[in-house]
Amino acid sequence: MPHTLCYVSSAKNLLSNLDIEHLFRVNKRNNTELNISGILVYNHGNFLQILEGDEQMVNMIFKKISQDQRHTNIIKLIDTTIEERIFVDYVSGFVIVENSKTLDQLKKYLKWIKKAELNSVDKIINIVENFIAKK
Repeated sequence: MPHTLCYVSSAKNLLSNLDIEHLFRVNKRNNTELNISGILVYNHGNFLQILEGDEQMVNMIFKKISQDQRHTNIIKLIDTTIEERIFVDYVSGFVIVENSKTLDQLKKYLKWIKKAELNSVDKIINIVENFIAKK
């Protein structure tokens, strides 16, 4: 069964548009090569990322992210098995939130969170909804 992991973090330094574009390109390429689907949101110095795929691969990516000195205040919100991927429909397998279709997928993830028996569900939903509202 696929695994999902969702986290938020802060960039140690604000990123320029060029930095963000580079980060998204590298992120998309690397995750696609590992058959990882999901989303990455950058908003006002903060990141929200959802990863979906093989549990070992997802955990390996998160470990690298946790050790990346460009991040601080990394908070893992969700780390669990799921019945099916929510973001698998994207051709590249990984997407950057920048349009209403992607926001709809993120809202679908929120609905899944509400149905799942996860600790601190209301807190998780509030954090993710705040990212949506700021876009």
